[in-house]
Amino acid sequence: MNNLIKNYVDKLTKEQIISFALLHNIVLNDEEIDFTYQFIKNNWEKVFSDFDSFNIDSYSKYYTKENFPKIKILFKEYSEKFKPFLN
Repeated sequence: MNNLIKNYVDKLTKEQIISFALLHNIVLNDEEIDFTYQFIKNNWEKVFSDFDSFNIDSYSKYYTKENFPKIKILFKEYSEKFKPFLN
């Protein structure tokens, strides 16, 4: 499964992040887009390898007060959906 995720992350674009966010009614500003892109590119393995102890709240400072609650809900939703495949 990690090879599949790695291949996806390697090809991930900022435009895909923007589209995904908009699909979930989240409008990211340029700083949020840049942070999200770099975070995913640099940390996806760390997040997946220690998924249960990942603390999304520690990243709230990188998002607006309006966007962070939406991102937190989205993260929870997708983590519950895909967690069985990540362990």
